[in-house]
Amino acid sequence: MKILLVNPNSSANVSHNMRAVLSPPDGVELETYTAPESAPREITGVETSKTSESIVLDDIKKRNIADNYDGFVVCCYSDHPLIRSLAALSGKPVIGIMQATLLYALSNANLQKSFILTSTSGWEPILDKGIVDFMGVDKFPAKKFQRTIGLDIAVTNLANEEEYGKIRIKVADILNEKYKDDEINCVLLGCAGMAGLSAKLAADFPGVLFVDSVEIALEFIVGLVRFSKLK
Repeated sequence: MKILLVNPNSSANVSHNMRAVLSPPDGVELETYTAPESAPREITGVETSKTSESIVLDDIKKRNIADNYDGFVVCCYSDHPLIRSLAALSGKPVIGIMQATLLYALSNANLQKSFILTSTSGWEPILDKGIVDFMGVDKFPAKKFQRTIGLDIAVTNLANEEEYGKIRIKVADILNEKYKDDEINCVLLGCAGMAGLSAKLAADFPGVLFVDSVEIALEFIVGLVRFSKLK
């Protein structure tokens, strides 16, 4: 089985960091794709998502990349339009990293309540709307989720060691103050640039599960590909 991690921004560092922390299951070959230089270096919202989709989809078509893989993970934490367009192009299983974390949070009976921790505050309303849309409900599902919070750290800097102290302080404030009465026991790491942070945060905040979006998406896509081959 061959799986492609699709990074729809042009930052090769983000792709490298994602791949470096992943250990694919036996029998799974994992490769990464980074968007061409003409794509946005960072996805900051709806417009850059649309731009990156157009550039990446065109590149994948021209190079016949979709023919070489059994499944795809779109590594932008959002309702990225490439998820649907790549599925339509390839006819193969595709999952987004946001959708994978939401599926996990909803299906794990040991989790009481979760929230998304993302890169910048500009993403907060976008991701909260993404939760509502994904669940097909009319209002924010407050029984299962608390509102998204941004760190206000650029995607390309999230994995930098010098930024971790800021992240730890922010998470402590959220769990111990802002959301202290919400029984939060799961934090969804809402950015591909956060790959590798889950273990550090789990060590600093025992009793809280930190879900790496790329790791859980890999597990889901492997299952989707295997199930599709049974049909």
